Amino acid sequence: MRNITNFKIHLTALMLLLLTTLAVAQERTINGKVVDSETGDPLPGATVLEKGTSNGIVTDLDGNYKIAIGENSVLVFSFVGFEMIEEAPGSRAVVNVEMSPDVSALDEIVVVGYGTQRKEDLTGSVSLVDAEEMSKQASNDVTQMMQGRVAGVAITSDGQPGAAPSVRIRGVSTFGSGGASAEPLYVVDGFPLSGGIRDINPNDIESIQVLKDATAGAIYGNRASNGVVIITTKGGRKNQEFSIGFNAYYGLQTVPQRLPVLDREGYQMINSELLANAGLPPVPGNDPTSADFIDNIDTDWQNEGYQNGSIANYNINFTGGSDLTSYFVSLDYLDNKGTLVGSGPDYKRYSFRVNTETQIGRVKFGENVYVVRSDENPLLNTWDISLAGGRPSLVNDLLQAAPTIPLYDENREGGYGGADGVIHQSITLNVPGINSLVKSNTLVNRLLANAYAELEIVEGLSFKTNLQYDNTDITDERFVPAYNLGYFFPNPNASYMARDRSSSSFLVENTLNFTKEFGKHNLSALVGQTFQEFNARAITATGVGLSKPYIMNLENAANVSVADDSQLSALSSYIGRLNYSFDDRYLLTFNIRQDASSRFRAENRQAYFPSVGVAWKVHNDITLPEFLSDLKLRGGIGKLGNQNIYNYAYQPVINRAVPYEFASGRVFGAANTYVVDPAIQWETRITRNVAIDAVLLNGRFEFTAEYYSNLSEDVLLGLPIPRSVGSLGDGITTNAASIQNSGIELSANYRQSIGDFSFEVAPNFYTVKNEVKDLGEILDNISGAGSRTVVGEAIGRHYGWKYDGIFQDQTEIDNHAFQNDLTAPGDVRFKDLNEDGVITDDDRTFLGEGMPTFYYGLNLVANYKNFDFTIFASGSGGNLINSNLYRGLMPTSGYTNWHEDILNRWTAERPSTDYPRVVHNDPNINGRDSDRPGWLQKGDYIRLNTISIGYSLPKAALATLKMKSARIYATMQNVHTFTKYKGYNPDFQAGILNPGFDYGTFPRPRTTMVGVQIKF
Repeated sequence: MRNITNFKIHLTALMLLLLTTLAVAQERTINGKVVDSETGDPLPGATVLEKGTSNGIVTDLDGNYKIAIGENSVLVFSFVGFEMIEEAPGSRAVVNVEMSPDVSALDEIVVVGYGTQRKEDLTGSVSLVDAEEMSKQASNDVTQMMQGRVAGVAITSDGQPGAAPSVRIRGVSTFGSGGASAEPLYVVDGFPLSGGIRDINPNDIESIQVLKDATAGAIYGNRASNGVVIITTKGGRKNQEFSIGFNAYYGLQTVPQRLPVLDREGYQMINSELLANAGLPPVPGNDPTSADFIDNIDTDWQNEGYQNGSIANYNINFTGGSDLTSYFVSLDYLDNKGTLVGSGPDYKRYSFRVNTETQIGRVKFGENVYVVRSDENPLLNTWDISLAGGRPSLVNDLLQAAPTIPLYDENREGGYGGADGVIHQSITLNVPGINSLVKSNTLVNRLLANAYAELEIVEGLSFKTNLQYDNTDITDERFVPAYNLGYFFPNPNASYMARDRSSSSFLVENTLNFTKEFGKHNLSALVGQTFQEFNARAITATGVGLSKPYIMNLENAANVSVADDSQLSALSSYIGRLNYSFDDRYLLTFNIRQDASSRFRAENRQAYFPSVGVAWKVHNDITLPEFLSDLKLRGGIGKLGNQNIYNYAYQPVINRAVPYEFASGRVFGAANTYVVDPAIQWETRITRNVAIDAVLLNGRFEFTAEYYSNLSEDVLLGLPIPRSVGSLGDGITTNAASIQNSGIELSANYRQSIGDFSFEVAPNFYTVKNEVKDLGEILDNISGAGSRTVVGEAIGRHYGWKYDGIFQDQTEIDNHAFQNDLTAPGDVRFKDLNEDGVITDDDRTFLGEGMPTFYYGLNLVANYKNFDFTIFASGSGGNLINSNLYRGLMPTSGYTNWHEDILNRWTAERPSTDYPRVVHNDPNINGRDSDRPGWLQKGDYIRLNTISIGYSLPKAALATLKMKSARIYATMQNVHTFTKYKGYNPDFQAGILNPGFDYGTFPRPRTTMVGVQIKF
């Protein structure tokens, strides 16, 4: 937030001696008030100057001024952090002025680790996120609102309420083995959080900075290898007038896509045809000659399974300050109802924040306290209730359900319809049914609090102490009643699960900061010590065999099992930073951090993470062309770490219940049943980057271009080991691999004003080239879902057989490499890459990139008088998607429903097609991993994320309503996605080793909302 400080009152200059008595007689007095155009707050200490003279004055604490000027004079108003204004009073005696923030000036101050720095003095890679533009979106998670706005940052998320996005900064630097996280470190108000930031209220956020390299992030050491996101929440200002802010919006959410699947007649035709092609009779429900033929049921599962959702947010905040103290208080409520019929997903959040700061003499102290409670009915994961058949995601099951099955059936336990094992023979899950019957709830209570005190020992030397505490208590409940959802899905035994999870973190930091300017030299130094302790415990109790009437109590269960897990870890660190500038031309930054982590054995716990960055302000050294006002070259190198792995991974454990059989009977003994690597240590990342920052056209155009190359070493990897070593596991996790990510980042910002019209355009673009450099001495590849990871290639590239068309007759089959004894016309022909005459696993090859190779975003903001307009788009490309959803709708065998593309299947009457025949059991294995049409789809997309239009009330209306500001707006989110992908979200969340495999993501809703922003 802009730091508004009181300026010393300037001495009023004497009138020029050349003025005559007549000129004095022509003077007149002008008075008025100077305020902030955005907040309406007075600006104390603003300078009011008669243009072309030394006659000036500053405003008082209420922003008022009074000045005597000559006839036809012009007043010049200026204030630090605001744009200068010239105003000709004319015949007016009262001139009130609203000053607008100078965006370029405000952007000069950025938050870095353990301090702030002028943007123009940065030597590292730090990106700023426009919090105001982010606030035009509706979301439960601030990271979703960052998507596409920062070069080098990729964000993917599903569409369900409460979803936690995945964030990747400059590529993927880990395989995730041993629990290694690929997520960045989040620092909120100086507090490094141990988890994500879903609980943080976006309305409380003042600024967001993303640290992308070691020069910026090494101060966070062994938790910064995946990048650092620094979030600063709002606060008051000294001598700020008390104000009340109210923000609210309400939006309707719908699923914009309806995938084209078959109706009853189409489904029955395809299913009967595939059975006939295998010489089998149709199932009774699809046989018109059978008494069980179904012609009165045609369930549209998408219509039955999706509903209109909603999202609403209400926020009220209080801001102000006196000579000594400033404060910010916020209360917030979010309610997001999902678009899937049933008990979830839904998400509610209640939050309260109070931030205060007081300065008395040389002592400054304050606190940030945040209390949040969330109530979530999460998206049901069918694995959690042990459904048979290895079910796909709930969304996939919804689309694959046979249309000949009814939604309701009062004759079945639970009242919902299901397949019959004889009539339908379809393993179809009734998704609205299971999602309504099973009740899941997660209740979260979290406290984030920190208190700090800072003492200015002498001018330029200060000492600061931070105490921070984070406590989270979570209660999970899940009730599964007895039900019968048909063939494969009976559940005769009701169950109830209750789990209590608690985690806490305590942090103490002590830092000493020194700044000194002498001659052309400017020096700042920081040294400090930090200690953070983490505690976590989870107790889970599951009861099976509850009887009716159901009471949610474990005592009513026939069998109860209990599991208890407790975790403890700590991190002790020393930090240091040196910033040096010579003549505001040459800059040097040096960071170092020593970390000691309890997650590794004693001899491996400590490591050093240094970095160095340099910059040259060319514009302060040589004369540049007039159109180029600022030019800076910078570069840096450094080392980061990743200690976010499982606790105790280095420690072998003893199983005390190993059975041994003797002649006298079975006895239980103890043994080490899992082999571990006691020398396991953190992953490290070496970052290198060079960049150019330029400002052109008198500050209207800003441009940054950067090249980066990051090498991750000692990456954790699961290496195979023989069972003969006595381990029940099939591998051992050790530091064996290395990964490189490199690319370019381009970002720009152009501003222009033309009369009452102004606009700003902010595009960004970046590339990521990922390459595995080493997999150790034992492992030559890592297999995934239709993917493979090898040295010299990117992680998780698609891997399989090459498509070579469709066999049209037996002659083509005979003349081609042997595939299968049952291969027939209409089957897929695969390429014999090794030309050995047989299609085998050896004919597989790489088929394309699994992860995008480039990303981009574009934000356009325009203002005309009291109207504002925003349009925001983002996208990515260069990858192919292996869609589990589409492939599940296009099997050439089976009893579940199909995508309409199956109507273009091969038949003798329709041979010109890329879709193979349908036949029971798919003897040619046409559904294998390959690049046949539809199996790997282009992942390129551009999404029109946001269109927003707003209107701010004019000053006259605000005065009548006694408001400082008021804006009403309408916004549409997820307007349209331009893509050839036939699934829901081309930017889906995926596993690290399977970046191109869309398991089945929840559709992202389209939101249409209206809102108000009012300040009193």
